[in-house]
Amino acid sequence: MHKPMFFIYRMLYFLALLVIVPVEYFKRPKGLRRSWFLERTGRYPVVLSRKAAPSDKTPTVWIHAVSVGETITAISLIRRIIAEITPNIILSTVTDTGRQTAKEKLPDGVEVIYVPFDTPSAVRRAIKAINPAVFIVMETELWPCIFKEMRRENIPVVILNGRISEKSFKGYKKIRFFMKGVLRTVTLFGMQGAQYSERIIAMGADKASVKTLGNFKFDTAPSPVIPPWALRLSHPALVIGSTHEKEEAIVLSAVKRLMASIGGLSVVLAPRHPRRFDEVGAILKSLDIPFVRRSEIVDTEEAGVSVVLLDTIGELASVYGVGDVCVMGGSFVPKGGHNLLEPAFWGKPIVCGPHMENFPMAGEFMAAHAAVATGAGGLYEVLFELLSNEAKRIEMGKRASELYQRNSGAISNAIRELKTIMGIR
Repeated sequence: MHKPMFFIYRMLYFLALLVIVPVEYFKRPKGLRRSWFLERTGRYPVVLSRKAAPSDKTPTVWIHAVSVGETITAISLIRRIIAEITPNIILSTVTDTGRQTAKEKLPDGVEVIYVPFDTPSAVRRAIKAINPAVFIVMETELWPCIFKEMRRENIPVVILNGRISEKSFKGYKKIRFFMKGVLRTVTLFGMQGAQYSERIIAMGADKASVKTLGNFKFDTAPSPVIPPWALRLSHPALVIGSTHEKEEAIVLSAVKRLMASIGGLSVVLAPRHPRRFDEVGAILKSLDIPFVRRSEIVDTEEAGVSVVLLDTIGELASVYGVGDVCVMGGSFVPKGGHNLLEPAFWGKPIVCGPHMENFPMAGEFMAAHAAVATGAGGLYEVLFELLSNEAKRIEMGKRASELYQRNSGAISNAIRELKTIMGIR
């Protein structure tokens, strides 16, 4: 590792801690402050030392997931590790929301902690307390000191579901002489796609340590059961998922024209944020579009109208299964889009706006003609063509399903690599 740059990093990090620690400490509830500070300085409960004592032949896997998104992505991986490798799992987070999500959603027995500060003393205390057989980082959190100390203790560092955004890539390339040393401490980079593999190698990673394992989100399947009320919708059916502020005006303008030109059309509109349910209901009323709230539908009864406002949480991924065409919200306004893998699971044709930056695999879907992108001005024409052409819908849906299946298995690939690294057959 580039020693002068590492020294500069440590000094800058220490100075940042002097400013950040008091703020972070006092912003937390009093009951959480002491445990937060102790854990961030590598002082963990005695139970961790007992659980992962050197005399215990069962290995401990330490997984780091910075916040909520990475924690949710790690859940399926953790279940597979417990089933196939070891029940001893420690999950660390940085944020309070990530910690709370982990405690609520992870299997019983998984210890949840705050990650230590990236200083030698804190990291060494943490390693001594946890005694991990391997340290896994979800996505691409790069911690120079943690990685260096793990290497010093001969503990493999593994990055899984790795990705490097274009913005981060440009920044890291400017300090490649430093990043190369950091990246060479990593045993395996399990990247989401070929593009990310190429970027991490360009940043200085050893090509032999980089493997394209796939995106864990392809392995996160929705419930295969479509809600009964959705099964009774008339067809063709249009499902518009995860819309944002100012986006409803765009999609509902097209919906009004479609309802006038396509008989029997039903529409499900799902706002992204629950706090906006009432606001979107008011927008529907202002446009004179009759609708019913999902929360008002009894499962044994017909919806009664053509438009359903999905004002419940957790159903959207399964409701995509009833759609003849699915529209991705967050893509007609600059929000980066949402998960087009959910409708792809059901084999549905997908329509996106111009903003799908958060899902680089969208380009792969477009290239395979499994999805189509359009701006606000062309949305009506694209939807009208698809809703009027069953053969084209079926062909696009088939390609979406094939792409989903071809890219699934990322977690199995990761488990295979972990077993090899840990010497488990």
